[in-house]
Amino acid sequence: MSRMKELEAKLTLQQRKAAQVVASNEVSPEEGAKRSQAELAEEIGVSRMTLYRWRFQNPTFIEYMNLLADDMLSGHRSEVYGQLLRLIKGPQPSVKAIDLFMRRHGLLTDRQVTTTETDSGSRSNEDLEKEIDELDDILGEEE
Repeated sequence: MSRMKELEAKLTLQQRKAAQVVASNEVSPEEGAKRSQAELAEEIGVSRMTLYRWRFQNPTFIEYMNLLADDMLSGHRSEVYGQLLRLIKGPQPSVKAIDLFMRRHGLLTDRQVTTTETDSGSRSNEDLEKEIDELDDILGEEE
């Protein structure tokens, strides 16, 4: 069973509708203007406070709404890629856009090198035991 179906089973029909309305309002608001929470609540048929509690205090509702928003947003991926190419092919190509393109296709990755310094000579067991005894003495003094 998909995660979306699991969440739908835990929500009422009204909550599922609310999640769709809210996600749609956030991702692609009609006519470019987001509607207020009061307007959304009225459309859904609940109070503004009920909608608030669902949006910010109900983990199941929140996860379901986020999955819906992800689905809505993924429908715009081709537009994003088109804009990325416009930035790369423009009169002054964007280095940041080129970097993003290369990373997206795995052609450029961050590389971190960690080096550690070690003693040129190794310490003997006798030296280590002496150091441990000194530390024990220091810790013993603090008690």
